[in-house]
Amino acid sequence: MPLKNIMKNKQAKMNILILTGVPTGTRSFFYEAKKESRGMPAFNNVFYRLLEDERVDKILIMLWQPTEEINIPKEYQNKIVVYSIKDGVNGLFDKIASVARAVRIGRKLVKKYDVQKIIGFGGLGGITAIIGKKVKIPDFRRLYGTFLINEINQPKWKIFLRHPLEYLCYRMSGKGLLITNDGTKGDKVFEKLGTPKLPFYFPLNGVDKDIIEKTEKPLIDLPKDFLVYVARLDPWKQQNLLIEALNILNKKGVDFPKTYIVGAVSDSNYLEDLQKKVEKYHLSHKIEFILGLPIRQAHYMLYHSKISFSLYHTSNLGNVFLESMQLGVPTIAINDTGSLNLIDSEAYYELKTNKIEKIADAIYHLLTNENERLKIKQKAMAFADCNLKPWKERAEMEIDMMLL
Repeated sequence: MPLKNIMKNKQAKMNILILTGVPTGTRSFFYEAKKESRGMPAFNNVFYRLLEDERVDKILIMLWQPTEEINIPKEYQNKIVVYSIKDGVNGLFDKIASVARAVRIGRKLVKKYDVQKIIGFGGLGGITAIIGKKVKIPDFRRLYGTFLINEINQPKWKIFLRHPLEYLCYRMSGKGLLITNDGTKGDKVFEKLGTPKLPFYFPLNGVDKDIIEKTEKPLIDLPKDFLVYVARLDPWKQQNLLIEALNILNKKGVDFPKTYIVGAVSDSNYLEDLQKKVEKYHLSHKIEFILGLPIRQAHYMLYHSKISFSLYHTSNLGNVFLESMQLGVPTIAINDTGSLNLIDSEAYYELKTNKIEKIADAIYHLLTNENERLKIKQKAMAFADCNLKPWKERAEMEIDMMLL
């Protein structure tokens, strides 16, 4: 047995305190008593392994959410205790009250359950930073990218006033801060806002190396050829650019394959706007929305698609892009800020602009050039094999940072 595993087994059982929202794909766990993953692998691959970690006895979860009824899977009801924290969406004073309540409850739980480790997910790490300071237990924080790079040249006090909790994630001392290297330049933000008293980690996400074998065919009739954009329905994911580009091709008389926009809905108004745009361009027969598809079925669609897309402004180096490379999918991706510079430029179709005319040209080029698609497929899989860690290894590394 490896020395690291021996040390894990000898380590005394501990109680841990977690503060988290309800990430994409975990609603079924917290509200429907189902252990399944519909998205957000960067959270789920760590969270579900953390639940099974032999070093952990009791997990106290402060769940930052609306006042929905909690219903977790039966097999975890003895191990997990969930405390609902109203998410403070009714203005500044409501949010301040929610933060104060979370700190108060967190301190009580640490004392009552003799908590040894404190972990904050997302911007809520700013709250665990405060709790950790109060109870003298350094907390570990986990951010899944950041938008602060867009404001990094502002004075620090302005950044704090606009984003107080995320600011504290960087600024307060603690056990560590891990930010996904997803193209949002969290390392540059830490250089500006971070403290030397906070260890900083900046890894890529992992991938399932047997991702192809795990794919599951969706219960819909898929055509032989189709395009797919897998991402949450959120304005910054920019599915609108794909619709606009396909409209250009349609006007030129290009008979492009059926296109699927697949993802969980984060912004219902944005989804409605996209649907109206599809109707306006008379493309309802060509563009279809599939909402909340299980992750393995989304992987099936990626694997069998002719082209996939990653059209974000800064965070193109996320889960779907990495999974697409492991699957060998020819992907059109925007790299206008250098967010993909560490990726072999031949492993995807690179765009240096978000102009819809250029996106339309890229789609047409790949549709009519099978050799180019094959070359990208081979380069993508080769890059993934050599540079991306298996999720098991990647998740265990992260959990060790939290618990050791």
